[in-house]
Amino acid sequence: MRSAFDEHVSIKYSLYNSLFLNLPFSGITDTGNLLPILHKVCEYGISQSMQPADILKLFFEKHGSDLKSKDQLDLLFRFVQFIERQVVLFDAIEDSSFEDIHNLKGKGTVHELLKFKNQAADRENLLKLLNSYMVRIVLTAHPTQFYPGNVLSIITDLEVAIRKNDLHDIQELLQQLGRTRFYKRQKPTPEDEAISLIWYLENVFYEAIGKLLSRLDDEFSDQFTNAHLFEMGFWPGGDRDGNPFVDDATTLTTARLLKVAVLNCYIRHILILKRRITFPKADDLVRTIEENLQLAVDEKGGYQKASEFLSDISSLKKILIEENSSLYLDKVKDLERRVKNFGFYFATIDLRQDSRVHHDVVCDIVDAFGENKEEYGKASFENKLALLQKLETQNVDINFLDEISSRTIKSIEAMINIQESNGEYGCNRYIISNTQSADNLIELQFMIRLVFKNRDTTVDLVPLFETIDDLEAAPAIMQKLYSCDHYRKQLEERGSKQTIMLGFSDGTKDGGYLTANWAILTAKEGLSKVAKDNGVELVFFDGRGGPPARGGGKTHAFYASLPETIQNNGIHLTIQGQTISSNFGTIDAAKYNLEQLLTAGLSNFTDGIKEEAWDEENRQILSKLSEVSYDAYMALRKDENFLDYLAEITVLRFYGQTNIGSRPSKRSADSGLSLENLRAIPYVGSWSQMKQNVPGYYGVGLAIQKLIEEGEKERLERLYNENEFFKALMANSMQSLAKTNFTLTNYLEHHPRFGDFWKRIQAEYERSVSNLLEITGMESLMSDTPDGKSSILFRQLIIQPLLVIQQTAMMKLQNPDLTEKEKEIWQKLVIRCFFGNINATRNAA
Repeated sequence: MRSAFDEHVSIKYSLYNSLFLNLPFSGITDTGNLLPILHKVCEYGISQSMQPADILKLFFEKHGSDLKSKDQLDLLFRFVQFIERQVVLFDAIEDSSFEDIHNLKGKGTVHELLKFKNQAADRENLLKLLNSYMVRIVLTAHPTQFYPGNVLSIITDLEVAIRKNDLHDIQELLQQLGRTRFYKRQKPTPEDEAISLIWYLENVFYEAIGKLLSRLDDEFSDQFTNAHLFEMGFWPGGDRDGNPFVDDATTLTTARLLKVAVLNCYIRHILILKRRITFPKADDLVRTIEENLQLAVDEKGGYQKASEFLSDISSLKKILIEENSSLYLDKVKDLERRVKNFGFYFATIDLRQDSRVHHDVVCDIVDAFGENKEEYGKASFENKLALLQKLETQNVDINFLDEISSRTIKSIEAMINIQESNGEYGCNRYIISNTQSADNLIELQFMIRLVFKNRDTTVDLVPLFETIDDLEAAPAIMQKLYSCDHYRKQLEERGSKQTIMLGFSDGTKDGGYLTANWAILTAKEGLSKVAKDNGVELVFFDGRGGPPARGGGKTHAFYASLPETIQNNGIHLTIQGQTISSNFGTIDAAKYNLEQLLTAGLSNFTDGIKEEAWDEENRQILSKLSEVSYDAYMALRKDENFLDYLAEITVLRFYGQTNIGSRPSKRSADSGLSLENLRAIPYVGSWSQMKQNVPGYYGVGLAIQKLIEEGEKERLERLYNENEFFKALMANSMQSLAKTNFTLTNYLEHHPRFGDFWKRIQAEYERSVSNLLEITGMESLMSDTPDGKSSILFRQLIIQPLLVIQQTAMMKLQNPDLTEKEKEIWQKLVIRCFFGNINATRNAA
């Protein structure tokens, strides 16, 4: 019996791929004919544990012996071009089959949630939860997305054509795909990144969130009042951490782009209403609304605030109710809900900067006011606070500040301007990266008060705890702040609600996969207790990336598994790069995944928490696993070859040449390579490119093995069966392992310097696979999610030749006798392989 994946994806791919391979592309006619042969040669070579260079040598001996070396290289580049387009085709087919592979009315959906709550008391409880909960998706500018905008448009159109099985459109779109450039000649600007993500707001989230709000309104009518159940956040144009190209002008431009985008969505919505509302008085009002929206877009008047727009919508509703039997009232209410949700800002821009930068800025300001900055730097928390309170009412002249200080003050001034033009939600959160002490928050509080002066301080201060040490210190830091009258006053002005961000990416880089996740969970418990003791409502904001190593994977499973000791007032998380396009790339996919997050967050209230899942015995096992895993990961980090392996053997050194993001791959361009300075994305992404995925499992195998050796196998099995948090951790680690293939790099086994290091990580891969299968009872990785597994395996099969080509290029670059020209060509080939590799993996970094 065929699986849903086979029926709706793999068979279609085989059909449309054969069409694609036979399309007439100028100058590359033979490539489509030779690529299936290369696939077979690669499959054979990998099964025989052949080295990548030998696989290509075998291919050319049989199918290109007459080609000169230059022609062989040209063919390899053409193969890469074809393969990355095959990945696009596969993406479009999978997107078009989304509702066939996923049950849109099954577990984790709003449909199932509403169906389950039939009793009046349950229904009332659910309505109360829905009216107070919030799911916020924050789109980030982090460079893990390789599809330029024109390719995204092709994918969207191709998905529609495949749904209709329109062979003519499919053929034309495939030809367009073959002629469209996939890479950027120059790095994008922060504004380019903003425009790229605004595409998703306009084309996906506007509709997906609108439909979800309508569904809940249909169910509960006027009793459902939470227009902000789903919210969007936005980091492009606001995230300054390590990105020197983001300044106040960038932030203001981004805010304007967001406002124009949402106004254009409203105009398109009004044009649809215009075709239906043709009644006296009502049609005149609809035209007036359209004119005011257009004037606002053109900055020639019109609506200045969303409240003015909502007032006219209210008048329109009244006319429809009183004079037109409520005809099309539902369509007007749909627009009203969206305006209440998106306002004139569309998504809230978050500002973010490193605490160390803030400290330097504050020292500069202290110096400008004639105080001793050296003494300030050494002062206690209390003495620093006293000085800052004295200075915050004074006027600072930015002409006396250095460049970074001046830019920081202007960024806060930009927040005021954005709130005036787009509304408070346009930009009202400031995130402090690398929060290490209470000082970090009072320094930001000082700068904001210095700029806002007598205005209400309509800004939420959000600490971001990232390293294992900082996560452990977080509860004590927040207790110190809650006990500080000056900070507490600021918090009360914001409704006694504190948002705290926790970083999965740097936590994993710092302490390993298991330890980072356990440290974040225990930090949340500690922070929840401190907040509760101080009467503070706490919201956690999770800094998650795409892969399991950066907090990605089965994200909703984590939220559904949390113990009752963690405050649960909403789900805030970052979504970036490929995760945006893979999980939120279409309206159906976005709607489904938003529902999964919502129901996961509410599940502890609606379904209850299994107390045995978090009993003392299970906690002890989790803590022990974390401890052993941490020791294993730190031993790897301390290996003398660890950083050199990253620098010399992996593709890390090429990340900065891919032109996919405006932000540098290191926090400081002048410093040498260190884990502290290295960004999490190139760190995790480099392991992914090598198909070694070390951050997603290293320490898991060793930890489980040690506990099994100590006679704890039954307790591990009990933990897996009872504790959904541990089950989600293991499922995500399995995903990382399923995307791992050490056969590709087995040539490193005999490397004179790095051979032992390669064998070390390869052994942990084998150990993790066998031990995970033993405690889960599965016959193979991911056998409990066959469609997900099939998708991964199929994608890996598509890019297998690309991986062989990339590894061959990496092998060639180890030859010290290469000429500069030869080195340049092989480096270029490595970089060209990035695109298809990452897009196929979908959550590589």
